[in-house]
Amino acid sequence: MTNFFAALVVALLVALATVSPMLAYPISTEPWPEFEPLTPPANQGSITGLTYARVITGNVPVYASPADAVAGQAAIRQLAPGYVWVSLAGERIQDPNGTVWYGINEAEYVQADYLQLSTPSAFHGTDSPRPGRFAWIVFQTYTSPRPGVVPNGQKQWLKRYDMVSILEERMYDQRLWYRIAKGHWVEQGSVGIIAAKPRPEGVGPDEKWIEVDLYEQTLAAYEGDRLVYATLVSSGLSHWATVTGLYRVWVKIERGKMSGSEGQTDYYYLEDVPWSLYFHKNYALHGAYWHNRFGIKHSHGCVNLAPADARWLFEWAGPAGQTNYTVADEENPGTWVWIHE
Repeated sequence: MTNFFAALVVALLVALATVSPMLAYPISTEPWPEFEPLTPPANQGSITGLTYARVITGNVPVYASPADAVAGQAAIRQLAPGYVWVSLAGERIQDPNGTVWYGINEAEYVQADYLQLSTPSAFHGTDSPRPGRFAWIVFQTYTSPRPGVVPNGQKQWLKRYDMVSILEERMYDQRLWYRIAKGHWVEQGSVGIIAAKPRPEGVGPDEKWIEVDLYEQTLAAYEGDRLVYATLVSSGLSHWATVTGLYRVWVKIERGKMSGSEGQTDYYYLEDVPWSLYFHKNYALHGAYWHNRFGIKHSHGCVNLAPADARWLFEWAGPAGQTNYTVADEENPGTWVWIHE
């Protein structure tokens, strides 16, 4: 959110709080809700079917086969220093010298000592959104008995990615606090909130559209005016801010490589990025297997999703088609994407 807009919002909320210490959300006496594991979205199946590994050192030689390396043949290429991830395409092989190798592409092998295997995030959103406003816990915390009280371990412990309902909000010392149950409050920095929005101008009443809230770091999918899916995302860091505006998905790519900043300290290379929806030039909504920081800005400009969420969107969004590369056209348009602060 821009400094001007942030200041305007804060000023408005302070003004409201001056009139009344409580904003216009009802007081409830409901019991403390039980937190249950979310049901995985329907028809997920396996997530990517791949094993991923981070390259933990730079200038790693890649050989056509382990036998070539043993025989002293030259490497066919090198993996440059940077934030480099590969997918494992072949079996784990041990050469006669006892060195372990992994295939990373057809006829490409890297020593296992250079790789750190990783498991993608198991987080996913929900295809059964709660009524009203709700949120995920982004930074684990204890609840507070009332706004402005520092959590001290005497109330409820909330884990990262727990889902809670937002029942009331109050402004305290220029920060919003949210009541999630009777006598349980959390500060705004701990949560990523979903609040259903009206359709942007230009989006038809029966059209699908995707909303990305850069302030809350959340994504919501709609069919007309009906919210059908919601989750947390990771958008661009300050140096690589995600674009704002209303766009359409122009191509869907089921699996592809991404790279950037070649020759620079922030160089990255990511193999087999899953379920990408490109909506503006090289900006995309896509699965991210390399981190588990959803709800927090983390990317070079794209909108990162947990793999399960990326798959759901890929199968739901236009252009219709589940091929590896599907381009939108007038007869098969892409889904609207609205990104805002």
